[in-house]
Amino acid sequence: MKNILILNGSLGGAKGNTSVLIKEATRLLGTHSANVDVLHLDDETALDELERKLLWAEGFIFTTGTYWDSWGSPMQKFLEVSTAFEAGAAFLFKPAAVMITMHSVGGKSVLSRLQGVLNTIGVAIPPMSGLVYALSTHLAMNSSEQSFNADFWSMEDVEIVVHNLMTAVNKKHDYKAWPVDRKDPKRRWLNE
Repeated sequence: MKNILILNGSLGGAKGNTSVLIKEATRLLGTHSANVDVLHLDDETALDELERKLLWAEGFIFTTGTYWDSWGSPMQKFLEVSTAFEAGAAFLFKPAAVMITMHSVGGKSVLSRLQGVLNTIGVAIPPMSGLVYALSTHLAMNSSEQSFNADFWSMEDVEIVVHNLMTAVNKKHDYKAWPVDRKDPKRRWLNE
């Protein structure tokens, strides 16, 4: 059994729209016999055990809503705090999927940017391991006109994201990492 950590960086936490994607991903990960832990980053106490949970995980699903063309502030805080673990055992070579919810616009940009940041800190991004689920898609999927629905990411696509993540988690890779300063990532470098 592989250990998968789902990190929820949305403002709604365990009760928001993103939690619906998390529930579906958790159900599907169960079909892959994965051990799943969900960390709701809006809960300040969640950061207390961050390093232990990151080291436990063999793969990740990062989730967030879209807020003014960016991820939620809980995700931003996580990225800032977890900089100390960049290119180390907590992240290096571990596969990560990304799922974004969005009310109106900006979700695809958030998906691409977050995948880029995650890859830079050391995680591997498998193909077809990201999606954006939008209110407009949700409405279109439930309308009488469905001839274009194949062009939208849907809740059914969570299965593809989970499948590709688990495929990557179960493979052995032989990558190398560049050196990074792990001593003091908060060290001041700009003098007045």
